Amino acid sequence: MRRAEERTLQINDGFPVSLFMVYVLYYAGQAVYNTYLNLYLDQIGFSASQIGIIISVSTVALLATQTFWGMLSDRMPVKNYVVSFLCLAAAVCAVSFYFTRNYWAVLLLVTAFSIFYVPMVPLKDNITLEYLMTSRWDYGWIRMGGTIGYAFMAVAAGYILKDQYASIFMLIAGSLVLFFLFFQKVPKVRGYGGQKKHPHLFREVLTQNRTLPGLIAFYLIYSLGISLFNNFYSLHFVDIGGNSQLVGWMMFMSSVAEVPCLMFMHRIVRRLGTARVLTLAGAVTCLRWSLLYVLTDPVLIIFANVLQGFGFSSFNYCLLNYINNRMPAELRASSQVLNTTLSMIFSKLIFGYVGGLAFDLLGASSMMLCSAVTMGTATAVFWCWSRKRQADLSF
Repeated sequence: MRRAEERTLQINDGFPVSLFMVYVLYYAGQAVYNTYLNLYLDQIGFSASQIGIIISVSTVALLATQTFWGMLSDRMPVKNYVVSFLCLAAAVCAVSFYFTRNYWAVLLLVTAFSIFYVPMVPLKDNITLEYLMTSRWDYGWIRMGGTIGYAFMAVAAGYILKDQYASIFMLIAGSLVLFFLFFQKVPKVRGYGGQKKHPHLFREVLTQNRTLPGLIAFYLIYSLGISLFNNFYSLHFVDIGGNSQLVGWMMFMSSVAEVPCLMFMHRIVRRLGTARVLTLAGAVTCLRWSLLYVLTDPVLIIFANVLQGFGFSSFNYCLLNYINNRMPAELRASSQVLNTTLSMIFSKLIFGYVGGLAFDLLGASSMMLCSAVTMGTATAVFWCWSRKRQADLSF
């Protein structure tokens, strides 16, 4: 337990509205960026291969730099400073899209934006969890703001943009400016800049903590199916009778289902334990992929995606809280970023390419069946592995 003099936070019994709004605004902007960036690039005349190169280059650059931001955050006197800098830098990049449509300039801007924007997710999660250690509020209630922001904007953006996709950068920049203003009201969390010696991140994760690699491996299998669904399933959904509005409602349903789960996840984990919750989440996710393989009615598919609520909430809540409570305080931000980076390498960089080939060869429906089999097998293995590690998995 950190000593009182090492904290900069005070116990706050009031609901942290500013922190909640930080999540609402960030994920509202993320919904716009993730959904409409490729449509914008297509609208300004870039070919599919050019768009693919942009996404690949930006992903590689992000993976090469993301862990650096986590280490920098842990070593700063105040962790909030890194997130504030990344927020302003990302906002400048977003506005800069209006000054050029040159391919190489746009490639550079997408890469720079990714480098600044994406690492804000694990870094603000780390700050949130550190802050909540001195508060009666649980992480799930705060993260619920992100779900609300994403779900609302996933539907609203389509009506706001009216097929003029250049407007996405104004929406993103606006969300980032508001994010920055609310974030200044969040209590500052102290880093460990005054320490001369820091624990080694990879040695701590891979050798000192024998449970975290198993948790990360299970999460990587989960992220595989999520990557396939996010990247390819909408194409199949449209082919079987869906449309752009129904795609928006499908994403809305997937997101809004997380709200009740996040509200009560702390009670569920306390009652069942981490191992049972993650096993149940794996089984529910396996059922979801199986239903997406069987169902052909777009409306039924939309409702089947309600199952994302429990699966995503469980993996996200358990892994983040485990890292925050079990890793050395000097490595919490770095560990959160490392988990995110490994997930991206596995699900996006490596399997993103393999998934594209599989989509062309098998189709999205068969890919969901493969995801169901893989997730079911991983869940069975995890349950056997975790039965003797109940105490080690607690947080």
